[in-house]
Amino acid sequence: MKLNKLFVAVSTLLVGTSVFAAQQPSSPQSAPTIHHEIKHEHGIPEVINKNVPQAQSVYKSIEKKDFHSRDESLLSNEMMALAACDVNSFATSNSTSLINMIKSQGASCVNELFSAASNIQQAAYSSDNMYAVANHVKGLSQSYTGGGDPDIEAIFLYLRAGYYVEFYNNNVDFISWVKPAVKGAIDAFVNNVHFYDDNDAHGKTLSEVIITMDSSEQQDVYLPVVKEWLSRWNQSYGGKWNMRSAVNGIFTILYRGQYNANFKTLVANDTTLISRLNSFTQQSWMINSDSEYLIANAARELGRMKKYSGAAIQSTVDSGLNTIFSTYQMYGNGDAVWLGAADTASYYGNCNDYNICDYGEQLEAQVLSQTYTCSPTIKIRSQNLTSVQQVSACTTMGAEETYFHNKMQSDNVPIPGDNNEQLQVNIFDSSSDYGKYGGPIFGINTNNGGMYLEGDPSVVGNIPNFVAYEASYAKPDHYVWNLEHEYVHYLDGRFDLFGNFNSPTEKVVWWAEGVAEYVANQDNNQAAIDTIHDGSTYTLSAIFETTYDGFDQDRIYRWGYLAVRFMFERHFSEVKAMLAETRTGNWTAYKTRLNTWSANYSNEFTQWTQTVKSDTGDDTNPPTNESPIAVINGPYIGDTITAINFSSNGSYDPDGIIASHTWDFGDGSVNNTANPSHTYSSVGQYVISLTLIDDKGATTTITTSADISGAVTPGNNLQNGVSVNVAGVQDSETFFIMEVPTDATDLSFDISGGSGDADLYVRFGSAPTTSTYDCRPWKGGNNETCIMADVQAGAYYVMIRGYNSFDTNLKGSFEGGSSDGNMPDACAVQGPQTGGQLQDGSEVCLGSGISWLTIGDVSSHSSIAITSGNGTGNLDLEFSNLGWPNGSNVQGASYKSGNSECIYLTNLSEYWGYIKVLGESDGASLVVDYDTAGCR
Repeated sequence: MKLNKLFVAVSTLLVGTSVFAAQQPSSPQSAPTIHHEIKHEHGIPEVINKNVPQAQSVYKSIEKKDFHSRDESLLSNEMMALAACDVNSFATSNSTSLINMIKSQGASCVNELFSAASNIQQAAYSSDNMYAVANHVKGLSQSYTGGGDPDIEAIFLYLRAGYYVEFYNNNVDFISWVKPAVKGAIDAFVNNVHFYDDNDAHGKTLSEVIITMDSSEQQDVYLPVVKEWLSRWNQSYGGKWNMRSAVNGIFTILYRGQYNANFKTLVANDTTLISRLNSFTQQSWMINSDSEYLIANAARELGRMKKYSGAAIQSTVDSGLNTIFSTYQMYGNGDAVWLGAADTASYYGNCNDYNICDYGEQLEAQVLSQTYTCSPTIKIRSQNLTSVQQVSACTTMGAEETYFHNKMQSDNVPIPGDNNEQLQVNIFDSSSDYGKYGGPIFGINTNNGGMYLEGDPSVVGNIPNFVAYEASYAKPDHYVWNLEHEYVHYLDGRFDLFGNFNSPTEKVVWWAEGVAEYVANQDNNQAAIDTIHDGSTYTLSAIFETTYDGFDQDRIYRWGYLAVRFMFERHFSEVKAMLAETRTGNWTAYKTRLNTWSANYSNEFTQWTQTVKSDTGDDTNPPTNESPIAVINGPYIGDTITAINFSSNGSYDPDGIIASHTWDFGDGSVNNTANPSHTYSSVGQYVISLTLIDDKGATTTITTSADISGAVTPGNNLQNGVSVNVAGVQDSETFFIMEVPTDATDLSFDISGGSGDADLYVRFGSAPTTSTYDCRPWKGGNNETCIMADVQAGAYYVMIRGYNSFDTNLKGSFEGGSSDGNMPDACAVQGPQTGGQLQDGSEVCLGSGISWLTIGDVSSHSSIAITSGNGTGNLDLEFSNLGWPNGSNVQGASYKSGNSECIYLTNLSEYWGYIKVLGESDGASLVVDYDTAGCR
C-alpha cells in the first residue's frame, strides 16, 4: 500500500563503510574513581522514519572526505559510463526492449532512474514492466554460476529503484501481482547454490538482491536470510569490500523492519535472531578493521530490540547488551560497538539497566579534552590538535572574519537580538572519530564533512557549535576540514540572516552555501568553474530555488558560489539591499527581490559564466600544471628496535590530487604509502627522500634525515643510586638512560661484581657507540667507573657491551639537583586537578593527595619526560605504559624528597601512558614533554 504522507529524516542509526574503517588508537583506561548514582534520562523524542526505499548506490558514491567535491580518480569509470547513458531509452512499454536496454546500458545508467524526470519514471515503471523484468531476472538467478553477474546486478537495481520511484512519484503505483513476482526473483537467487559464495565480484551482485528484499518491504519474509548471514559471517568475508557492503544490508532489513507489522510479530519471539546478533557483536576481530561498521550496526540493532518491551526476546537482548558494555569501552577499544549499542538501548530501554546514563556527557569530556581560546568570541575544543594547528586555526578565522566584514560592509554590527557572542569550534582527530563520536556528543548525522549548529541566537547565553575534523588533505597549517567554509556560516548567521537556521520562510540555501564558498575561496574556486565546463549548468532562477533535497552538490555549492560571486561583482548594491531585508527577517521582500533578479539578470548571468569559463578554462591554452607541495615533517630520530612513523601530512597538490607517494629510507628500503613506518637495523644517519607525483605527472622530491642510535630497552631507565643487574654475551650491547636534573653534582656510573668481562660506555644526549662516547674506562673485568666532569642537566646514555659473556651490576649516582628552575608555577594561573589527560608541554597544577593522569600517543615519540616541582610537601611519581600503576607494572618512578621529581622514558610501545601522583603536596606543578633530551 502506498503511503500518503512522508516524514523523512536522514538516518544516523546505520553507518556507512567509510565511517569505521580506519584503525584508531585505543583510549586510556578509566582512572580509579568513586562511583556516584547516575540519574536516569530517556533522551530526546525520536523523529519518525517511514519505510522509504533506499536510493543509495555505490554507483553514485561520493567519498566522505570531500564533502564538496567528487574524487575524479574514483569516479572516472562512472563518468565514462554515464556519458554514454541514455536514460530516455528506459521509457518504453515494450518489456522486452526495456530488459535489453537495462542489460546494455548497465547498472550505472539504471541508477539514473532514481532521479530521472517524472514522465520517464512513469513510462519505465509500469506494473507490466516490473512484472516482466522480475520474471526475467528470476530465470537468470536460477542459472547464476557465481562470480558476479552485471545483468542480474543491473536488473535488481532496476527493481529496487522501482519501489523508490513508486514511493515518491504519485503517477507510479504497482498492481498487487508485482510484489510476488519480485519475491520469486529474489527467492531464485537466494536458493541458488552460489548465494553464500565468498568473492568480491559476487558481493557486488548480492548487494542489489539484499537491498531489494528491503525495498520491496519483505523484511519479514527474509528474516531467515538475515539469521543465516549472521551465523556465516567470518573473517574471510570481511576481507572483501563488496561482501562487507552486501552483508551490511541485513542490518538495513532489521532497522526498517520495525515498520513492517508481521516482522515485528516475528522478531518479538525470535530468540535465535537475538542470540546470533549477540554472537556477531562478540567477533572482536572486526574491531579496528574494515569490517568494524558491521559489528557497530549489529550492536545498534541489538539495542533497538529493546523497543519490543515485554517480549520473549528481552532477557536474551539484555544479556547481549550487558556483554557489549562489559567487553568494550565507551572511548577506546571497541568504542564504535559500545556507542552503537548505547545509542539505541538508552533510547528504547532504561539506561540505568546498563549503567550508561549520561554517557554522551562523559564521552564529550574525554574526547574533546583540549581547550584553546582564540579570542573572547572563539574557543576551540579539540581531540588532538597541536599548538601550531591551534594558532593557525585562530589566525585563519580571524583573517576570514575581517575579510567577511569588509566584503559585506557590515560595520561589524550583529543582527538585533542575536546573542551568539562566542563560537565553539569542536575538532575531532579524524573523519573516523567524527563519525564515531559526533553523533553521541552533538546528536547529529555525521555522514558529511562537518556541521554548523547555530542553536537559538535569540536565547541569551546560546553557544553555537561548529563541528569538524582534522584531515591531511585540508589546508595547512591547521588541517581542519571545511574550517573556512563553516566559519562563514557562523558569521553569516550572526550578521546576515535573521533568526536561526529554520527561520527563513523562503529558500536561502543558494546564499548560505554560496556565500560560505565565496568568502572561503574568494575568486579561486576551480571546482566551480569546472561545473561550467562539464555542462551541468543552472539558470539564475533555478539556483535561487535550490534546497538540500537530493543533495546536488554542484547546484548547492558550485552554482551557489557562482551566483553569489556574480551578484557581488555585477550588482553589489542589490546585494546590500537584499541583506537589509534578510537582517530583519523580511522574507516576503527578499523573495520579491529574487524574482526581480531572475527576470532582469538571467541572461547576464549566463553570459558572465561564459566569460569566467573563457578566462580560466580555455582548452586551447590550458594552464600549466603545478607540481605537488611536499611536506616531509623531518628530521626524524629513533633507534634500532622501534619503528619510526614517517608522515607526509601537509602535502597537497594545488591544482589536482597527489597520485603517488614514494619514500626512500636511505637503507635500501622504499615504501609507497603516504604515512609509512620503518625500522632501521643499524645505527647511523640516513638521508630520507619523499617523492610525490600528481594526477598529471608533475613530480616533487624533498629530503630530510633520520638519526638512528642504539636502542634503550623499555624499562632500562636508571634511577639515582639504584643498582640494576645486566647480563649479556660477547659483543652484545645493552642500553640504559638516566635523567639528571639541574644543579646535580658528583655524577658517576659504575659496573661492579658478577662474572665475565663487560665494557662501560657513557655519553650525554644520545646513545654511545664503540667509537663515539664521553667516557670509556678501558679496563678488564667488571669493575669500571666513569666520573663525569661538567655535569649537565638532561639525559645520559649508558651502553654495556660484552667483551666476553658477563653478568654484572650497573649504577648511576649524583648529588643534589633541582628540576624547579624550568618549571613554571601552573598553580598561579589555574586551579588544581587530580585527573585528566596531559598535553605535550602544558603545565598543570596538581591537587593534593593522589592524582591519576594520562598521556596520549606516547608510542609515536622517541621519549617522554615527566617533571614536577614547586610548592610544598612531598610527592612521588609512578608511570606505566601497561595500565594504571599498581605496584607490579611500574616502568618508571621518582621518589625523591620534596616535589622535584623526574621520570624520563624512551621507546614506549603502547599508545597511552598512565601517571600516578602520590604523597601530600600543595601548589605543585607537573609537565610532560615529548622528544626532549631529558626532564626540565
